[in-house]
Amino acid sequence: MLQIIIPPGTTKTGMRRCCRINKLAHPQRSEKRRSQEERRMETRHRLVDATIKLLYEKGAAQLTMEEVAREAGLTRGAIQYHFDSPKSLLVASIDEIASRLSQHLDANSLNKLPLDERIDRVVDEYWAGFRGVNYTAFIEIAVRGRQDPEFEEAILSSLKPLEEERDIVWQAVFADSKRNREEIKSWRKTLLITLRGLALTNMIPDENDKVSMQIDQFKAMFKKYLTE
Repeated sequence: MLQIIIPPGTTKTGMRRCCRINKLAHPQRSEKRRSQEERRMETRHRLVDATIKLLYEKGAAQLTMEEVAREAGLTRGAIQYHFDSPKSLLVASIDEIASRLSQHLDANSLNKLPLDERIDRVVDEYWAGFRGVNYTAFIEIAVRGRQDPEFEEAILSSLKPLEEERDIVWQAVFADSKRNREEIKSWRKTLLITLRGLALTNMIPDENDKVSMQIDQFKAMFKKYLTE
């Protein structure tokens, strides 16, 4: 420990200078140390983030725990400490992906826009989620675990509240249209089915530029349906 020795006869100015030096030497005294739980959560987040990134870049079939640890800047022992199996790490990744996708549209802001512009914004936001890193990683996990009850349960439990909340926002955004709630809900389901198919198409080389026309066609049909 560094000690600041104040000689006898030191002036007040000198005392203040010594105090400032003492504070600089011990910055932790004025700051709260991170708790063990905070450090644990940070490590888990780093591992999950690395897993999602590698699922997007390499796919589930090529994913190894060594690569996850290296990408996260940690040792493989860190994975074994925080997750009892590779499967539990993938399940945690499902939860994180659902959390990232749960960033909801602001219904209050959207309702200030004309209906046509509102539809464009909503469809574009949905499509941005389907063509991004998170959804691709989700597809990789879903395909890998499609015959595994544990994965199935994790996917359903993560997606159910997400879909319920998004449906509430969808209804609020289009509540002023001429259609009833069931009709509006049906169009959301149609949009989801369409975007899932387009997201898979988007993964095929040289097909990326061919889906924008289908997005525009959906917007045009939805606008016509809501305004007739």
